[in-house]
Amino acid sequence: MLTPSLPGANPAYSIQIRVPSRALTMVQAVIADAQGTVTCQADEPDASEVHRITLDADSADTLRWLGRVLRHRLGTDLLHTEDLVFLTASTGKLAQRVCAVTTTGHDVALLDADADRRVITHLAAHPLHTDRYTGRSRRVALVTDASAVLDFEPLRAETALPAVESQAVHLHRATGLDIFPLPIAAHGPDDLAAAVRMLAPGFAATILVHTHIQHVHAARTALETVPHLLLDSVNDGLAVAATAAAVNALRLRAVDPRRARVVLVDPARGGDLAGLLIAAGIGDLTLYDPVPYGTAPLHQLADDIDLIVDLIGLIAPPPGVPLLRTRPETPPPLAAATTAPRPLHALPGLLTAAIATQQQITPAARLAAVEALTAHTQPGALLPPLDHPGLTPAVAAAASRALTGAV
Repeated sequence: MLTPSLPGANPAYSIQIRVPSRALTMVQAVIADAQGTVTCQADEPDASEVHRITLDADSADTLRWLGRVLRHRLGTDLLHTEDLVFLTASTGKLAQRVCAVTTTGHDVALLDADADRRVITHLAAHPLHTDRYTGRSRRVALVTDASAVLDFEPLRAETALPAVESQAVHLHRATGLDIFPLPIAAHGPDDLAAAVRMLAPGFAATILVHTHIQHVHAARTALETVPHLLLDSVNDGLAVAATAAAVNALRLRAVDPRRARVVLVDPARGGDLAGLLIAAGIGDLTLYDPVPYGTAPLHQLADDIDLIVDLIGLIAPPPGVPLLRTRPETPPPLAAATTAPRPLHALPGLLTAAIATQQQITPAARLAAVEALTAHTQPGALLPPLDHPGLTPAVAAAASRALTGAV
């Protein structure tokens, strides 16, 4: 289950300290003096009367102040301090496990060259048996060219690893599949497509994440003739969740989607979002690019707009018009996952369906996923919570029926 942070705190700005019992009063005084919000969770003391305390701040500025003042006031009583974000990142966040038995010499001999030669000889003659006699069917490549990572300018490939590893953890938890984070040093979409093509023999599917949507489009086009399952976090994640949230937002206000006027701001960022909104029944969809026109025309149209889906982050949206913010590069916090779309609402279920049916995700499958999300949304909410136990199976089942034509 997802556990939201305490009000005002953000675990992204956390430190853990160890102090003796005599220093607790001073720690409380430091927290009381903080200009921002700081929340505190302390463990029971160990045998040496030392407490382990987790402090969550509300911002980077508060965290820096907190660390500086704790060091100054506690001195030698501050036995240890560690930034939890960097501690978590240093673990690599996920790891491989050995599935084969290796207890005895006989077990190990089954992994030797003579044993491998027998299996390879069989696969050379029966290539369709590869998934039966290897682990490929449960392996997924999570690929990025680091061209669209959390609102950064394009990065060196390895710099994107923390974000890709985190997404791999979430996808593994949701699907049970083995997700491998793979930043690619690609010089443009052609290199990206070539890398996916070379990786394809070892993986059941590839997902493009933290990759500019133009690169995604180009890579998909280049890989159309490659028999490999390819998904991406915009078309198969964010667009599906944003469509479901838009439909629910209109219904919450008793607006029939078929009669609603919806404005999609900066549609180029949304992949297939415009087509999906129309397929979901939005009767009047306006595609609006604020770069050449600014926001003045939006303000002039405000009285006739039922919903704005904002992909760019408008600084001055029309007041009084319902606004659904959904930034492809910057997913909202997990704790806000019932109010703002995240790729993880739909992507795990669509990935599961693609691998189960061995078919590429189609617009019909995405629409089926939208309907599954809306069906599992509680009254008064825009989306189901990410930890809804039936969410991924429901999306997978709906998408699989759309892919196979089952009723």
